[in-house]
Amino acid sequence: MFSGRSVRLAVKARSWNPTQNEWKLAAQCVQAEEKDRIGKFIFKKDAKLSMVGRLLLRYAVSRMLDVPYRSLMFGRTEKGKPVLLSPFDKLSPRCDISFNISHQGDYVVLAAERSNLIGVDIMKVEWPRNKPISEFFNTMERQLTSHEWSEVKRKKGDMEQLKTFFRLWCLKESVVKAMGTGIGFEVNRLNFLFRTPELQLGHMVCDTVVEIDDEPAPEWRLQETMLEDHCVAVAVNVDPGSSAKDDEVPRFHILDIQELLRNCEPLAGSSPDMEYWEMFSSRQEDPSAR
Repeated sequence: MFSGRSVRLAVKARSWNPTQNEWKLAAQCVQAEEKDRIGKFIFKKDAKLSMVGRLLLRYAVSRMLDVPYRSLMFGRTEKGKPVLLSPFDKLSPRCDISFNISHQGDYVVLAAERSNLIGVDIMKVEWPRNKPISEFFNTMERQLTSHEWSEVKRKKGDMEQLKTFFRLWCLKESVVKAMGTGIGFEVNRLNFLFRTPELQLGHMVCDTVVEIDDEPAPEWRLQETMLEDHCVAVAVNVDPGSSAKDDEVPRFHILDIQELLRNCEPLAGSSPDMEYWEMFSSRQEDPSAR
C-alpha cells in the first residue's frame, strides 16, 4: 500500500458512530488549530469527515516518509491547501511528496504521489436538496463548457445526467486543487473530453483528457473511478513525455476506521478533552434531523 510512488486511500467515515473514547483520542491526534476548525462544524457528519481527513493525512504521510506519526507538522497555504512543514522543509529531497484529501457524502479520500503535483475530489451522486434538477443545472450553468453540457444533456434520465455532471465537477476540482490556486480559478477554463463514456465500480479510467483555455494540456494525467455511488477524480501533473502506464495506476484501498484509529498517536502536550466530546455529542448528525 505504501511501497510505490503513489498512494490512494479511502475511508467510509459517514457511518462511523464514534464512542466517547474514540472521539477524545482522535482529537488528541490532530493539531490544535485543526481541532478547533473541526469543533466549529454545526453537524456531526461534517465534523466526522473532517476529523477522519486529518487523521488519514497524518497516517499516510508518516508511512510514506517512514517518520514518526508525532513528528509531523502540517500547515496550509494562503489558498488553504495542506502542506507539510516539518520534520522536513519543502526543499528536502526526502519530502518529495504531494498529497491532497477530499471528503463529501460518505467518504474521505486521499491521494499522494512522489514528485508530481496531485489533487483529488469526491462527490456523491445524489439529488440536490429541495431543488428540481433543471434549477440546479441553471445555477451551475457557467461552471461547465458548452461541450461538457452537451455530455450531460445527452444522458438519458435525471440521475444519469447528475452522475455525468458530478464526474465533470470532480475532474475540475481535482485539477484546481493540484494547481493550488483556490476558488479564484474559473473552472470553465477547463474542458474535459471523455474517451470512456461511463465510470464503473472497481475500474480506474485513465483516458480522459483536458484542455485549458482551449489548448491541449498533456501534462495532466486524470484517473477516475466510482466508490459505491461516489464519483472520484485524481489529477496528477507529470512530464508530458512520461512513460508511465495505465496499469501502474493504483486503485483506492479502503481503510477501515478502526485500523485508522489503532494507528493514531496522541500529539505531544495533548490530553483527553471531555468538553470537546460533549460539544460534538450534543450536535445533530445532519440537517435532515431538524
